[in-house]
Amino acid sequence: MIVIIAAMLSEVEVLTSNLNLKSTHPYNIYEGKYQGQDVMLIISGIGKTNASSALSHILTLHPETRFIINLGIVGGHKVNLYDTYLVSEVTYHDVDLTIFNYEYGQIPKYPTLYFTDTKILNKLEDFNQIRLYTGDIFSTKPINPNSYIVDMEGASIYQVAHSYKYPVLAIKVVSDVLGSHDQMEVYKKSETELSNALIDALDQVLEVI
Repeated sequence: MIVIIAAMLSEVEVLTSNLNLKSTHPYNIYEGKYQGQDVMLIISGIGKTNASSALSHILTLHPETRFIINLGIVGGHKVNLYDTYLVSEVTYHDVDLTIFNYEYGQIPKYPTLYFTDTKILNKLEDFNQIRLYTGDIFSTKPINPNSYIVDMEGASIYQVAHSYKYPVLAIKVVSDVLGSHDQMEVYKKSETELSNALIDALDQVLEVI
């Protein structure tokens, strides 16, 4: 079975029409056949705690899970609006324990960076790949001068997958560009309009994993 996790229903509304609602507490959970695969979809809610709690919940209930896919819209820096990306690596941008000699972004006893398996990425060469930063902040200012995307769930999903030892992949579509004069207006419009782009990318991924 493949577990798909998204923060907001609006991001995956197209997908829910193909699945059956199985539970509403503590999370909305859908399941069924999609693209020939047994799929379970969980809507986590926004933020790191919601994402990690939801994924831990579903993996505890369904240890037969063979793959995790995170779908979501993201902010971006030095990227194009509405571009689709696969996450190559992810870290936190709001974790700082450097006073204890950890790297910036590192949770004690965990890696600083979580990587998507290169064997998976090599099967999906048609997609652009990029680093994802995660924090419980809606980012409006650049974190660093590089090209990257930013969300509020991804790194926590990768951390849970790391703990439970499941392969994971994140598919992201850029909903807003950090620092642009109309960032909030564009984001509010994008929030309900990018589900099709996310599901199109999901369809391509499911063909090869």
